Amino acid sequence: MSDSTYIDSGLKLRGLLKAPGQLVVIAGTFEGELEARDLIIEAGGQCQGFVHAETVSVAGTFTGILETQSLNVGEAAIVAGEIITDALAVDSGADISGTVMRKAPLEKQKA
Repeated sequence: MSDSTYIDSGLKLRGLLKAPGQLVVIAGTFEGELEARDLIIEAGGQCQGFVHAETVSVAGTFTGILETQSLNVGEAAIVAGEIITDALAVDSGADISGTVMRKAPLEKQKA
């Protein structure tokens, strides 16, 4: 069984992708709901929808709702929508629009 899922640059997928213990790499286009351990959106890659992953790295385009522990936005990346994260790193030149919120501490999440 593979530890990663790769969406090639020629692919355009829509739907629900659940890969809770895996790395997902998007070089093509994905639209829908995505759950993964780690997500990489490569330069030229596009993702639109709802994403829940432990770590996310964006070099391409993301639009939608993104919930993650750690987000890294590359210099040519475009991120738009609602971002919920504990750690955010943004390279100079990145384009971010929307709302950025910090995840609630675990004590508050349990209440």
